Amino acid sequence: MSPVTGPVATAIAMALAVALGVASAGWETRRARYEARIVELSQAAERNQVSLRTELASCRAAGEARQLTAAEYAAKGPPPDGAKRLLEQQPEGIDACARMESADRAVLSNLKR
Repeated sequence: MSPVTGPVATAIAMALAVALGVASAGWETRRARYEARIVELSQAAERNQVSLRTELASCRAAGEARQLTAAEYAAKGPPPDGAKRLLEQQPEGIDACARMESADRAVLSNLKR
């Protein structure tokens, strides 16, 4: 065996150990970034799910309220002509809240992009 072989092998082993340490630190950093991104996306998904469930509940409640209103008017007898026309045509302002919420969602979705 050559007297140079030992020190060369030791230097190569040290270089490989340093390279492994550097690569491991990079992997850990990348892993931490991925885990933070997963947490962020999970929280966003939960907020979105809560928002959608709330919206669904309000839509169902609005539908039930309309059915109850129509049933109440039917039980009271024929409605006056003006009231029936308002129920059928729904003039400006009756659904203003829903329109404003829709506009807010549209603006927010544009800001998120």
